[in-house]
Amino acid sequence: MIRNYFNRKNSFWIISIILILGFSFLLNSLDSGSYNMDSESQKINDQVDSEEVTWIAVQLKDFDPQSQTLKARVWVMPPSKYAVTLGSSVQVLYDTELIMDAAEINNHNSNGGNIWNSGDLLRSIDVELDATNELYDSRTQDKWFPFDRYSINFSGILSFRTSGVETETTDDDVWQTTPLRVSSYTASLSGWSAELRYFEFEEGTINQNLDSKGTWGIDILLDRTSLNKALLILLALIFISGGASMLFLFRSVLLKQRPPTLSGLVWSASTAFTMIQTRTVIPGSPRVGVKFDLFIFYPALTMSFVSGGLMFYFWLTRDSWSKE
Repeated sequence: MIRNYFNRKNSFWIISIILILGFSFLLNSLDSGSYNMDSESQKINDQVDSEEVTWIAVQLKDFDPQSQTLKARVWVMPPSKYAVTLGSSVQVLYDTELIMDAAEINNHNSNGGNIWNSGDLLRSIDVELDATNELYDSRTQDKWFPFDRYSINFSGILSFRTSGVETETTDDDVWQTTPLRVSSYTASLSGWSAELRYFEFEEGTINQNLDSKGTWGIDILLDRTSLNKALLILLALIFISGGASMLFLFRSVLLKQRPPTLSGLVWSASTAFTMIQTRTVIPGSPRVGVKFDLFIFYPALTMSFVSGGLMFYFWLTRDSWSKE
């Protein structure tokens, strides 16, 4: 008897520790946010001569799934032949023209245009991009939270005027380009993972455009992190189990297997209000009315409120309680 007791006791703690550690390792193994170039694009980047290339560093700052707009920051770092790196900015040695395709651009240019004169500081550039979703044909709306996904195009042209600036005419201007390479400079984008990949223009291959035309074009693919999806699945199980528990409790009262007590009413009310409070802190802050609400939250909340209301009715109307 004593040996069996201690065996059961030890087994309980061993199994509990294994489950807790296993669940922790599982969550830590899930993607909590990666922001990298895809493998093919990374191969292109690895082949470049770093002394001749202009690096385009892209930092993703914020994505709004309701308006489907991405805010990003871009740093342009030309080779030493064309600019002097100062830290957070570069000082261009030639007139530099930078054109980007974006909904909004704040390039911090004192000239107010797309050209930086020789000696100007080329600082970080803030852009706002609209999602085109050209690479996806489904789940491109926030109602599919947390399984929604989006794709965004981002392209630009960079060139340097190496001669002709001393004359008023533009006929003798000579504009040169360098190989361009895009890299991700994102450390964290709450709730999202991103993959950056080069896309081909209508004329020429990716390498031809990057190396000879001073043009880059990337697709930014946004998806919810695996960790975010796992947490939402866990919350869904909590919501459903909470609503189902209230439904089974009311069933027991209805079949006279349990009395309609005040503690049952308190349990029902606390469950319903806990669900409402938990809904407000869901990771990703989804708007009201997404698929998660329609299939998980609203049914669970309805089960809890209806069960609680009916148990309250039984508690008020019955003078005494008996199994007979």
